[in-house]
Amino acid sequence: MRGQGMKFQVSAIALGCIALLSGCGGGGGGTDGAKEQTIDFQMPFLGQATIGVPPNSAHTTLKATASSGGTVTYSSATPDTCSVSGDQLTLLKLGECSVIATQPGADGFAPVSKRQTFVVPKNPQMISSFINPGWQPLDSTPVQLTATFTSGLPPKFTSTTPSICSVSGNTMTKLANGMCIITAEQDGNDYFMPALLTDETTLGKAMAKAMSKSIPIGTEKPAMVNFLSGYKDTDHTVEGLIGHAGNQWWCDSCDRAVSSDGKSFTFTSTFDKAPQASEYYKASLQLFATGIVDNDVANTDSVYRANVKDDPFLTPDPASPKGARLDIQTALHFNLAENAEWFGSANNQVKVEMFLAPFKKTDGTVCRLALQATVQPTAAAATDYSLGFKDNFTFSQACGMSAPDVAILVQTQPVVELRFSAVQPNGQVANASSKYVSQFKLTGPVYFQ
Repeated sequence: MRGQGMKFQVSAIALGCIALLSGCGGGGGGTDGAKEQTIDFQMPFLGQATIGVPPNSAHTTLKATASSGGTVTYSSATPDTCSVSGDQLTLLKLGECSVIATQPGADGFAPVSKRQTFVVPKNPQMISSFINPGWQPLDSTPVQLTATFTSGLPPKFTSTTPSICSVSGNTMTKLANGMCIITAEQDGNDYFMPALLTDETTLGKAMAKAMSKSIPIGTEKPAMVNFLSGYKDTDHTVEGLIGHAGNQWWCDSCDRAVSSDGKSFTFTSTFDKAPQASEYYKASLQLFATGIVDNDVANTDSVYRANVKDDPFLTPDPASPKGARLDIQTALHFNLAENAEWFGSANNQVKVEMFLAPFKKTDGTVCRLALQATVQPTAAAATDYSLGFKDNFTFSQACGMSAPDVAILVQTQPVVELRFSAVQPNGQVANASSKYVSQFKLTGPVYFQ
């Protein structure tokens, strides 16, 4: 548990010792005929160290100089709280630590000592993860709850909706249709302060929110989170940007159109001869989430607005959030239509990819989680589709994680990009003009629920 802790606070005792040395056993003089000397004793840690939690301890080097130039020795007046060996101070437990620096006097100088005293308080703790298990059917299957705190101490779960759900230990029991609200708290111990929702002033609103989860049960449905609500023009949704093969001025083998009411976006990829399977990227479009601007997006030689850059997401601005933040949502919903020729071909499937914001791994490398699902159209006409995170999506980039849970990981990073592409562009059924066309039409909002 090394590294867990907080900065100590200097007590009023220490300030008093600095102002009135004689009251704390400090100061020079007192020996007839001897010259007075003083000690400059630096406050240990200077408020910059963290207090170790047993079995680990915090250490620092004591620094004091005597005006006589003589050697200074150190001792602890509170050996149960802090110990001294040579010039090394070790903090052993919480409480008041008092350290004395002494120069015994020599060469005509009187002995002198100075004391520094400070209080070692409890360490604060924060919740580091609390995964929402998502929508639950109303049945007798128990739901396991998981949360962790920076202290490493076990969480305490409580239901604030006892008529909807109850909790025993880490297990939630479903009792009725409705929104079950579960809180995760930590009572603290001899070394850590409690983390309780009743102390929101200390925790802060963001931390308090992270300690409470709303879990829909039965007929209760998760709130809808829009990725996009409509389209401004062929390069912009109402909330964000649209990318495609080509560059800013032209679209490679494709046309784009937006309906007059802004509700539909049509992307048409046309080939004079049957395209190769490797040309799938020309029959694709990228949709970027709310808050993402052109400076956040990278272009490639063949794709305009191909993907997001790393930097805007590694150092995010809390005042300007980017991406769609998910919690209890468990599926992606959209309405899709295909042209009749492509639907009538043997390879009419659509790949849907979902990209989460880049993040820095513990080894310092940057990675972005990517997921993919395949849609088998059931009609050429506009049809509603729903892709469940657990049932339909798999990871195409898992960032080295083993068997990651999609529904859990989409809660850790915002969704920043969706990509719709042909698994294989239409190369079988030509239209009346002898062209091979693969056409997507998205109508209405694209959202998570």
